[in-house]
Amino acid sequence: MKKITFKRPKESFNQGLSYKIFIGNNKLTELKNGEEKPVEVATELENEQITATIQRWWGSGKMELNSLSENETLNIKGNKFLNKRAMFIIALLPLTGALMFGYGRENLVIKNIGIGLLISILIFVIGILTIGRNKWLKIEKQ
Repeated sequence: MKKITFKRPKESFNQGLSYKIFIGNNKLTELKNGEEKPVEVATELENEQITATIQRWWGSGKMELNSLSENETLNIKGNKFLNKRAMFIIALLPLTGALMFGYGRENLVIKNIGIGLLISILIFVIGILTIGRNKWLKIEKQ
């Protein structure tokens, strides 16, 4: 049996959410904010991959379990850009409305800028929710 210690630092974002740790499709444990847990992994699971998720959709990339040595410590932390700073881009949505419907009534150029900004924000949001869904958390060896 391998002993792996999972460590989650205290974070100001995702405080109320626990990170679920999976080996393959089997849930191993959950980590709350600032928590550290040692876990023993059975030897028959050594060819599986470790992943961490916030909810079942957003999570981390995969790490091979057989690449870890005995008594390894893994840090699991959130991606600061996606979890903290990317949400401020959503705050631009009211600006697009003002550009398209407020100032854009008289000026076609400003209206087109607002429409372009809205389309850019929507593409960004769809991108981070689908393509970037495995980048919300990071698993790193300590």
